[in-house]
Amino acid sequence: MTDLPKIHEIRLINARKVMKESGLDRTQFAEKIGMSYNLLSQYIGKNPKKNIGDDTAKKIEEAFHKPLGFLDQSAEIEIDTNIAKQDGSLSGRWVPVKSLSKMGMDGYFSDMGYDGNGGDGYVPSLTAGKYAYAVKGTGDSMYPVVRNGWFLVCDPDAEPQITEFVEVQLKDGRRTIKEFIGIINGVLHVLAVNGNERITFDMDDVDRIVPVVEIIPPSRHHHEIPLMDQS
Repeated sequence: MTDLPKIHEIRLINARKVMKESGLDRTQFAEKIGMSYNLLSQYIGKNPKKNIGDDTAKKIEEAFHKPLGFLDQSAEIEIDTNIAKQDGSLSGRWVPVKSLSKMGMDGYFSDMGYDGNGGDGYVPSLTAGKYAYAVKGTGDSMYPVVRNGWFLVCDPDAEPQITEFVEVQLKDGRRTIKEFIGIINGVLHVLAVNGNERITFDMDDVDRIVPVVEIIPPSRHHHEIPLMDQS
């Protein structure tokens, strides 16, 4: 199976092309888009630690007079990730596993990422959107809600719902799964997944809040997308 790039990988490739075509070095490129050199390196460095989100993509497009959505354009034909029944109807989609997350007892996890390209296979989802990705949880810090080896499907296009789980992505690179309570006066309120501790984050420190739309057991994981869903 050909491993074609997904949205985050496409953005990474196009952002690097924009920088190369601009003739600027990384320091100059970072200044142009109003970002620090160190943060930019986390997005487009040799071993990027962050995916280029909508806000960052927009900054690059505006700074270099590119049309909105320019970084999302690709000449590649994307793989069909829809799940087809035997009668030809659709019943969801295959979501690429973006990362193996190493959960810590402090509630944060290290994103050992695959850039959303299915580098660690796929899991089926009935509700996930086009840009959804899955995170494989490791460790027991989220037990019993998420067991070791289970997958969390995160959908950037979904809206956070009160009392449901979200992936909180912080600007310093940390990520954590918490129960969403709400945003009050610029402060994000969440609850620890396996306890009742209320935690707050200043929204100036938050890069993105991504809803968790499904939790998938390891038995549903596939290293490659099956040719036909038999369920």
